[in-house]
Amino acid sequence: MTPAPVDQRVDRSMSLLTDMMTNSLDQSYAEAAARRGSSPESAGRRFVAVVLLVAVGAVTGTAAAQVRSRQTAQVGVRGKLVEDVQQRTRATDELARTASALRDDVARLQARGLSTGAAGQAAAEQLAALELAAAVGPVTGPGLVVRLDDAPMPEDGSQRPDDARVLDRDLQAVVNALWAAGAEAVAINGLRLTAQTAIRSAGEAVLVDYRPLTTPYTVRAIGNAKLLEPAFVDGPTGRRLATYTSVYGISFSVSRSDKQTLAGSGSPTLRLARP
Repeated sequence: MTPAPVDQRVDRSMSLLTDMMTNSLDQSYAEAAARRGSSPESAGRRFVAVVLLVAVGAVTGTAAAQVRSRQTAQVGVRGKLVEDVQQRTRATDELARTASALRDDVARLQARGLSTGAAGQAAAEQLAALELAAAVGPVTGPGLVVRLDDAPMPEDGSQRPDDARVLDRDLQAVVNALWAAGAEAVAINGLRLTAQTAIRSAGEAVLVDYRPLTTPYTVRAIGNAKLLEPAFVDGPTGRRLATYTSVYGISFSVSRSDKQTLAGSGSPTLRLARP
């Protein structure tokens, strides 16, 4: 048998290599894959997969829409509640100013009526002492000014932790420490404290006598500042708040005041009285 010429064998080899590079899949395998792809079962599976994808997308979209709807409703309700609180607070402040003006008128008429004789003057002095103890009337004198404020918000936009906020128990501790140091009258953000005043919290808000207050908190105390300041600052509450400033970033400062006036709290609710 006569061998093929060299150039024909080279051409045949190059043709075989080219066919292997361009058609890497064997022809029989390609035909079998084509038959499977065109089979009814394959078409059914593709249809089911498409239906499932559409269903999952619809469910996901519905859930996302419901979440957005609930968030919008919550924001709307919260905004309405905040607006109602602000309106009621303004109305309460206006009523408090009206009541204070009326109390001043009554006090002037009362002082005029009690100044006519010795018995009236003695009664007026006794009444003034009782009003001071009950925090009914305004008082003026020297004392301390304690200021508290929350730590600044984190720069990364995260929520401020409770340890970095001034809580109701912090204000309770400050007031009790001032009373223990010898304060004769105390007020927080202008609200005079009495023996019946409650300092509590509702969520993140601090309530003093059931009225919400906002930071910063200014606590004013009437008394001998030279005695009040060292007893308060060097006491357990003062040292603890000073530690909070360095650990949690809470703002805390104490200063003296030569003269300050604290408004009266109004007439107390009588639980027991005798004529």
